[in-house]
Amino acid sequence: MDVVPGQASDAPLLEPMLDATLERVPVIDELGGDRGFDGDPQRQACMDRGVFPNFPNRKNRLEPWGFFPEGYKERNRVERLFGKLKQFRRVATRYEKLKATFLGLIHLALGFIRLKASVNVNTT
Repeated sequence: MDVVPGQASDAPLLEPMLDATLERVPVIDELGGDRGFDGDPQRQACMDRGVFPNFPNRKNRLEPWGFFPEGYKERNRVERLFGKLKQFRRVATRYEKLKATFLGLIHLALGFIRLKASVNVNTT
């Protein structure tokens, strides 16, 4: 996991994150992302690893790639997780200056979210 400034694009991090994910999960059929990942280098990085890049095409793309809206809808789960994560004020405002401290706080907040989800599942 890496941390970039808020104004920086996530697209250059796609390739290292995809490699790290493939080490943990050997088979990935499809990768969903937003229009920010609709670049030829990002799509090619996915294709080189046998992963279908399911990103919507930018409006100015001359040769559109295939896109499956049904698979793209699963991104909503990730966006909801980020929304829950940003409810932790220290994560949303990034008070920590050190990357290691900030990542530790993110892991702690995600642990709380997971714990709350498991408690909610066990009580129903």
